[in-house]
Amino acid sequence: MSIKNYIKREAEDSLTQLSKDFPCIALLGARQVGKSTLLQKIAPDAKFFDLERRDNLERIKNDPDFFLETYKSEQVVIDEAQLCPELFPALRVAIDQDREHMGKYIISGSSSPQLLKNISESLAGRIAIYEIPPLSWNEALEKPKSKFYEFLFKPKEFTNLTNNYENDDLFKLALTGLYPEPFLKSGNLKAYDVWIESYFETYIERDIRSLFPELKLDAYRRFIKMLAFSSGELINASNFARSLDVSQPTVKRYMEIAEGTFLWRKLLCYTENSTKRLVKTPKGHLRDTIISNYLLNINTKDDLLSHPQFGRIWESFVTEQIIKNLDIELFKHKEYFYRTHHQAEVDLILEGRFGLIPIEIKSGTYTKKDQIRSLKNFVEEQESKFGILINNGDEVIKLTENIYQIPAKYI
Repeated sequence: MSIKNYIKREAEDSLTQLSKDFPCIALLGARQVGKSTLLQKIAPDAKFFDLERRDNLERIKNDPDFFLETYKSEQVVIDEAQLCPELFPALRVAIDQDREHMGKYIISGSSSPQLLKNISESLAGRIAIYEIPPLSWNEALEKPKSKFYEFLFKPKEFTNLTNNYENDDLFKLALTGLYPEPFLKSGNLKAYDVWIESYFETYIERDIRSLFPELKLDAYRRFIKMLAFSSGELINASNFARSLDVSQPTVKRYMEIAEGTFLWRKLLCYTENSTKRLVKTPKGHLRDTIISNYLLNINTKDDLLSHPQFGRIWESFVTEQIIKNLDIELFKHKEYFYRTHHQAEVDLILEGRFGLIPIEIKSGTYTKKDQIRSLKNFVEEQESKFGILINNGDEVIKLTENIYQIPAKYI
């Protein structure tokens, strides 16, 4: 995505602040979420090096110490830094020689397993790690951010939330997905289709092949397609292994790769302070609906709304919007789900400075009281201050003394 088509990213302000507090910043995220464009936006005068260009890579790889010494008085941006492991020890030395110079280095990468390994081994304590996600709803629709996230600290204000979107706007976003380039191409269906097919093939054939050369690509490709059908559900490794004709450890390895390359989000079950017997199996979802829709052959709004997986797709779509905005604003938090062996389940549990918040996500416009029984029970058992039901209703209302209905178009 070029600067002329730049969609204003909420991350700009947080990155500007981090550049005042840390000598080095690492931007992580999937390919094509706009990292390179954002780098050019927040550091327009920096020396910019893209390590997917052979000349840039060889220059740094041959003598990283000399390279960093050459630009010691300038801000340096290094894109796709995971391609040069030799850079990181030299970067540690350069930072330690000028520890008071904040924001001097910005590195980025699309493949977190190797990049995070290099960071943890060489740059711990010297670097801020920041993930760039696909667009949030407000960025895509050029709307102000909802105060929903501020009000997590003061829930009595929820009733003052204003309608930020229309339901139809959100259904369209759930259909197109939120990667910047295809979102901008969504009015040109041929270009959009070419983009997503090329993106998926590049992910498998280039990224996965180069990062994990020992992997059986056909089996991993089928694994990703199985994830699309299992999005939002508990992941049974033995069923996956049997279907793919691989071992359970291999399935777990595949899961780690999908998570580490930002394709999949794994959620663990919240188990603290519970008196009930809980499941230990994780669940998760594909992180952007453009991938799930492509793999499930969902092409139109009618396809989406009538698909048997729509409820799960919608749940992941809403979950990602919430997590994105908390991450963007640097709110310290962890996310889980909750499920007992008696099938009582809460879709999303947030834990942070705002407390412990259970959130149930429904795709309908009306939710019956018996559908929030698990939510009520969790609030009581964990002594949470409040719980939230997110659906496609029309207004924010209190369903009980401490459970709020907040339609998706308000978040």
